Amino acid sequence: MSYEDLDRILGLLEQLYIFEGIPRQQLIEIASRFESMVINRGERIFSEGDEGDEFYLISSGRVLITKADRHRQRVLAILSEGDYFGEEALLYDRPRSASAVALEKTVLLCLNSEHFNELLREYPLIHRNLSITAESRYLARKGEFEWLAEDELIYLVTRKHEIFLILSLLIPIFIGVISLPIAGLSFVASTPFLKVAVLIFGLAGIFIAVIWAIWKWLDWENDYYIVTSRRVVWQEKVIGMYASRREAPLANILSVNVSSSQLGRILNYGDVEVRTYTGGIYMRKVSQPYLLEAYIRGYQERARQRQEKEEIKANEEALHKRMAELEGYSQNSGKPSSTSSTIPTRTASPEKPISQLWKLLKTLFTVRYEENGAIIYRKHWLVLLKKTWKPLLLFIILLITTGLISWRLVSNQPVIFSGWVWVLVLLFLYILTFFWWDYQFLDWTNDIYKITPDQILDIERKPLGTEEKKSASLDSILSLEHTRNGILQLIFNYGDVIVNVGQSQFVFKGVNNPDQVHQDVADYMEARERKKREEQVIRERQRMVNWFDIYHQETEKFDNSANDENNTKNNSEEK
Repeated sequence: MSYEDLDRILGLLEQLYIFEGIPRQQLIEIASRFESMVINRGERIFSEGDEGDEFYLISSGRVLITKADRHRQRVLAILSEGDYFGEEALLYDRPRSASAVALEKTVLLCLNSEHFNELLREYPLIHRNLSITAESRYLARKGEFEWLAEDELIYLVTRKHEIFLILSLLIPIFIGVISLPIAGLSFVASTPFLKVAVLIFGLAGIFIAVIWAIWKWLDWENDYYIVTSRRVVWQEKVIGMYASRREAPLANILSVNVSSSQLGRILNYGDVEVRTYTGGIYMRKVSQPYLLEAYIRGYQERARQRQEKEEIKANEEALHKRMAELEGYSQNSGKPSSTSSTIPTRTASPEKPISQLWKLLKTLFTVRYEENGAIIYRKHWLVLLKKTWKPLLLFIILLITTGLISWRLVSNQPVIFSGWVWVLVLLFLYILTFFWWDYQFLDWTNDIYKITPDQILDIERKPLGTEEKKSASLDSILSLEHTRNGILQLIFNYGDVIVNVGQSQFVFKGVNNPDQVHQDVADYMEARERKKREEQVIRERQRMVNWFDIYHQETEKFDNSANDENNTKNNSEEK
């Protein structure tokens, strides 16, 4: 291996987090173990199910990673310079879990299985980092994050620390443990009624404990902290109730701060704050917070370099296209055309039409959800409870009354009216209670606040009544603030978000987690500003092309004028 090749490989290894902290002299020795391999466009590197025998690092070019999924190939990732792959099969001694194909002429740096295993034995830190990468890629495949761009790669996926899952399960476990002996007391109860009542109470406690524990586990499992090649993402989901995604582009991150208590440092958890121009993301109780911080910092510079390269490439393509139009030569004669058209679209599953009924059921009790690029908020569940507590109380009274009357009828004890009269009366009251509750529920669900990429909206619609709608452009927002008033709002984390627009105000009343609503509005404002900056860059690029057109036209005029002068001079000399 030549000195230039070794120096190039060394520079690549120094950019990778998995080799962070290794002295340069040892890195030189590691770099010498890699072998270079050139792969032509469209050539397969390995197939799903093959034996894992090499670890790959991309020196230049791009590689498409796909996986068979129901008789089709699902795109997992598009890797580029500085990315690595193939570690999972070597780490766990199992066949390849995906296929790899070169999208263009690609130079790979390869490490065979023998050298790879030696590297892991000599450097346990590299083993840990590669294991985290493999686990993150597994979670990425399992999670099927549909918001990923085609050429966006997930580097790290982590969750809240497991200790907080355990702590959240203590109350449902306690309820379950207490409910078991209560259910057992039904066997020694003195009367049939008491026996049934104690058994129902005990079984209800066990059922509630099991459902609560499952819900807590799913709540923990569906929260992710993610670092991709473009952004940092906090994805949070509560099934049937809540879904959100907060993100910060890597190129826009100003600082990354980690805070952890003494216990957190012992158990390896803490809070990570990612600051951007308009605020940031505050990720709480993160497992391995310093690892998350290192990944973010490690890939920030790569993201900036990538953005600069994309802008330069866009400028070159715009000029090249215009030159092709003016000079009449094929675009393929100058620079190879992009291969992006050959890349399959990244989709988690085949697109299926979603019925309005399913969409309604999916967001029935959800206080925050996203739809067609917009975020929609409803008021907090306590607001719903305030609206519906009276019909709920009546429903509970009806249930108790139904149980007592049924028990007296079964026991042949006297009741005021006959059984059929009670059935008709109770049925009428149940229907009346249902419509009362449904009206209040629809009044809650129809009162929504909405953020779109261009504006904010406040929509209030009374069931069978009038609709009021206010809207304002994101560009006209002057300031944002939020408040929580009273002990209930502090305990249950809801309040008001105030958006100052010109001389008026938009007040999002009683929304869940006003901190996040505040940040969502700020994020959309930042995205709007970013879009305007991108449009400005496109206009500047077009202006550059226009200047090139003028230069080309003036050059042609000058050349034509010079030719005319030469022709005139030659004609005069001939005469």
